[in-house]
Amino acid sequence: MATAATVSVPAGKTVSTNVDLNVEDEVSGRISVVGDEADGVNFTVVSPSGLSALPSQIVTVTDFKFSASEKGTYRFIFDNSLSLVDKTVSFNYDVKHYWFGMPQEVFLMIIVVLVGALALAIYAMASKG
Repeated sequence: MATAATVSVPAGKTVSTNVDLNVEDEVSGRISVVGDEADGVNFTVVSPSGLSALPSQIVTVTDFKFSASEKGTYRFIFDNSLSLVDKTVSFNYDVKHYWFGMPQEVFLMIIVVLVGALALAIYAMASKG
């Protein structure tokens, strides 16, 4: 699930965006900050229980990656509270869902193959009788 967005972060304010994740989901992405100052914004990701899923860092352009340790709504927080200038944050991220320790696509492919093999076996047995 790839997502791209642009967020306006007013001077002296904090803005957040939410994403719902399951345990083991892997999130990776890129953030770019545009503004009149050389400074970026303070970026962090907070888990549903309020713990830091990604350590806080001041960014102008950065790549990020983390794995969800719990199910629920994670918050991407863009903090511009120490700036006197509005900032625009462009970010995109991709979520890879994992089921039973494997990527969702692989898991579903295995299920489809197993169901197909079972259907062929049932058809072959029914044809003989």
